Amino acid sequence: MESESVSEEIDGPVREINTYKSDASLRDQQSTGRKRAAAMYPLNADVDCEWRMQKNCGGGKHPIVGCLDGKQQARHHGPDKNTLNNDFGNVHRICHTCHNRWHARNDEDYVWGSVYPDHSPTRASTEEIALDQVNWAGVQLKNVTD
Repeated sequence: MESESVSEEIDGPVREINTYKSDASLRDQQSTGRKRAAAMYPLNADVDCEWRMQKNCGGGKHPIVGCLDGKQQARHHGPDKNTLNNDFGNVHRICHTCHNRWHARNDEDYVWGSVYPDHSPTRASTEEIALDQVNWAGVQLKNVTD
């Protein structure tokens, strides 16, 4: 990936800003977008999942209730699934449980290019979290018995 480093002073110390090739000229847009996100949003295995104890997570057609105690393990682009969109608020550092649950609920009827509700998490009540955990346990049990 070719990039050019530019220095800019913004209310204080000088910081480096990378300017990248235009998105249209990239050979592998998904990979490039994910690499950019990894540089911009590093994961920290000691830090809580951003969706922990939240509801309305991930946006999309079917937002989820987040985990009880997950740690950062994956980056989620959404709700637009555009890996080149690394804007703040579109990349979430979440646990594997939340990542897998969001995709399980949304992938089947996701239509690329459609406009979906934004990711707008709020604190989930104890009851909402408990009901969601019971629901997922029932889904897992059903899959085992099928």
